[in-house]
Amino acid sequence: MKRLKKFGYQGVELAGEPDSIDIEQTKKLLHEYNLECSSICGIFTPERDLSSSNEAIRKNAVEYVKKSVDLAKALNAQTLIVVPTCVGKLSSETTLEEEWNNAILSVKEAGQYADEQGITIAIEALNRYETYLVNNLSLALRFVEEVNVECVGIMADLFHMSIEERDMKASLTKISDYLAHVHIADNTREAAGLGHTDFKPVISFLKDRNYQGYITMEFLPAVSNPYLASELTGESNIFDDFTRQSIQHMKKIVGNFDK
Repeated sequence: MKRLKKFGYQGVELAGEPDSIDIEQTKKLLHEYNLECSSICGIFTPERDLSSSNEAIRKNAVEYVKKSVDLAKALNAQTLIVVPTCVGKLSSETTLEEEWNNAILSVKEAGQYADEQGITIAIEALNRYETYLVNNLSLALRFVEEVNVECVGIMADLFHMSIEERDMKASLTKISDYLAHVHIADNTREAAGLGHTDFKPVISFLKDRNYQGYITMEFLPAVSNPYLASELTGESNIFDDFTRQSIQHMKKIVGNFDK
């Protein structure tokens, strides 16, 4: 939070670990650094697989999402990010149809709870190398429409989109009625501006649609497992560099639109 405040960020997205986050201490730090908790990013391990055909695993996953909803509410976060399968699951254990339906039922149950608590669930489509079930925005749209719970929307992650979407603006237009959250990273998964992604059409789209949600910078060092990034530590070099680079790049784009 100290680093984010230093470089002019307004909020922070926290990992969804309800059993290990000290809520009161976190509130204290948010107040100290004048930051909002924008969102909670669900951490979907094999034990939290919403698509699993193992009833015990699926039940555990639904309960985990509900606890993460409670965490979001306690920290005044708007959004909880949900992946319909565990990260790294590249094929079904039974059939795709069965696990798709399992995930629909799981998210429907968790979504109804989130709706009661006033929390938005944003379904994240991971790229094909991290999941097999929902890996592009067209599938995310189909998934959310089948869940059919008012608070369940879609998150657009530009890193995953750089792999899976032919036209980012067209894909965003397609899911615009459900767009609830945005993650920014370049095609290399580094800070915005260090790769080849052209963010200008995306920012133009968000401004034209009067998007009111957060734009979260989710850049990562070069690690194969995104969850390992949270274990890295440091007070300077790549952490400061990426944090500074990404927000400066995005502010420059926004500033050019405002001229």
